[in-house]
Amino acid sequence: MRSFVDLGLFLAAVALGIGSVLPVVGGIRPTEIPLTALWDGFPTGDLAGVAAADLPLYESLAVPLVVAAVLLLAAALFDSVVAGWAGTLIGLATAVVFWARLFQVHGEYVELNRSTTLTNQNGTVLLLSGTLVALLCCLIALRRTSGSRASLD
Repeated sequence: MRSFVDLGLFLAAVALGIGSVLPVVGGIRPTEIPLTALWDGFPTGDLAGVAAADLPLYESLAVPLVVAAVLLLAAALFDSVVAGWAGTLIGLATAVVFWARLFQVHGEYVELNRSTTLTNQNGTVLLLSGTLVALLCCLIALRRTSGSRASLD
């Protein structure tokens, strides 16, 4: 079981790492989305206004996603339940807040233009599937560690 959970966390880390540089909505990559927009909200208007021009990488949405991927990789390599849960929760929180903020302002546009805004958005698929696989692996590890030591055994 340990190798199954480790493999799942490793694959989730790879999915999050790759998904953090691929388009998530309307051809916009997480490296183009300001991290402050999760707190302040996105500007109204066109969906292209979500992306910021000349945004430094350390101020982009990709930062928490890469941190989550690194934590999941560390959890897979070192059998750390805490790192696995931390990576999973960071990835899940980032995805939920991003989509909630996006739908607050641009929800109607995304729903009406679903065929163009959500087509070929591999970043979204990888981010959501990686986060769900990590959550599943952490739940399996939690179930197994209730009577034993806290590791991914």
